[in-house]
Amino acid sequence: MASDQPVLVLGMHRSGTSCLAGCLEAAGLFLGSVNTAAPFNKKGNREPEHIRDLHDALLEQNGAAWNTPPQGPLDWPTDLLAQLKDRTSELAEAEHWGVKDPRSAFSLQGWKRLFSPRFVVSYRHPSAVVSSLVHRSISWKRPMERTDAYALWAAYNQRILDEVAATPVPFIRFGVARAAYAQQLKIICEHLGLNFETAMSFYDADLDTNSSDTSDMPEACVTIWNALEQAGAETLSRR
Repeated sequence: MASDQPVLVLGMHRSGTSCLAGCLEAAGLFLGSVNTAAPFNKKGNREPEHIRDLHDALLEQNGAAWNTPPQGPLDWPTDLLAQLKDRTSELAEAEHWGVKDPRSAFSLQGWKRLFSPRFVVSYRHPSAVVSSLVHRSISWKRPMERTDAYALWAAYNQRILDEVAATPVPFIRFGVARAAYAQQLKIICEHLGLNFETAMSFYDADLDTNSSDTSDMPEACVTIWNALEQAGAETLSRR
């Protein structure tokens, strides 16, 4: 049974979106052909390259990039919208299908024009994300300052909060104990009609490799973090 309700896994880069997507895939969500191994993620980022590349092209045409996010809504050219339809055609043949790409936070207008997407959000403490981004950037030989990484975390998460404000969307925190993660994941699987019994087979505590140091966290990030935690608490209240 084809579906026009894809599940879009939202979240900032390095925030557990790969873990969540992999768990949902194990629970029965069809992701199609995705990356299953990467230098900074031993189980892969679970992203479909052809859709990620489309999002990159969209950002570029709007004068933005994954690490220089747009300030407002993106303009979806007709040709890119047609490509989105074409590149999701095989996925959309499944009853339960979805896409994980952090860039989706800025491309939702196009998705909403073609589909009636459902959302799940993975979030992670900003300091852990920043540490991960900085470490990766050094390995890429494109160093990122911690202040820039915090600003990037804030831009993504604020956009996500704004986009889902009018809809009860489940949030899951990455970086908590296995039992706590499973509790949140069970609620999400039930919300999406997926099989939680197989979901945790993907989970690996070693995927969380960065600690949280709050000593240099900007006040703006504290406000956004509190909003994310509130959303996570509201998700747990549905159990």
